[in-house]
Amino acid sequence: MTSSRTIRIGGWFQGPTGSGQGGWTSQRFLAALGDLTDRSLTASIRAPIPLDVDLSIHEPASHDVTDQIWELRAPGGIVVMTARPWDPVFADTDPVTIAAARDARERFADIVVEHPVPSCFSCGQMPDSMQVHAGPLSHGDVVDDRFATDWTVPDWAVDTAGRVDPGALWAAIDCCAAWWVGWSRDHRTALTVQYAVEELHPIVPGATYALVGWGGDHDPEWDGRKRHGASAAFDDDGRCVARSVSFWVSV
Repeated sequence: MTSSRTIRIGGWFQGPTGSGQGGWTSQRFLAALGDLTDRSLTASIRAPIPLDVDLSIHEPASHDVTDQIWELRAPGGIVVMTARPWDPVFADTDPVTIAAARDARERFADIVVEHPVPSCFSCGQMPDSMQVHAGPLSHGDVVDDRFATDWTVPDWAVDTAGRVDPGALWAAIDCCAAWWVGWSRDHRTALTVQYAVEELHPIVPGATYALVGWGGDHDPEWDGRKRHGASAAFDDDGRCVARSVSFWVSV
């Protein structure tokens, strides 16, 4: 059954050129389903997400809560994203200081010679992107398999009531995980195919956070073209304010 609900991803909120950024779109899609179920949901990307058009939400045909799938469809009926009930297990990791995350970002350019998604509003090369450029925490005698970057909540993500748009957070920690997934072993461009986020504490306007990407509780190695990822955001007191789990496939 088709609902009257639609979402629209603005042209600036792209990841790969011409396609909606996965974390941002996942947040918009799952938020639109928030009053339809009390179950935790995960989003799965099925096709490139068109920009500046109405994407229609199609409700599950099944009434069995264990078998419900919502679809996000582009004009023409192409399914670009699905959502289903899921009880994810979010992995924990040790906090990273903002100073250490900032240092890791300085090493980003040492490993990313050719940016795979230069137009991404979250991690792209444009001056007005969110600059989520996670680099390796390992350096010198420090051995740490994780990637990290500092991230400051942008002004545009704060509304007149002082609330931070959660889409900005979802996009930022998605890209942080992406750099770990694609660049912490051999270098591969990978796309998010499944994503879930747990928001633990409110994000503060203008605050700076340490974003960390790693493999979560899964095998950190590639399984053919597949790899698991995880990410988290820590405030300046070392408190985890959000975390994610994700699944990726290399291009």
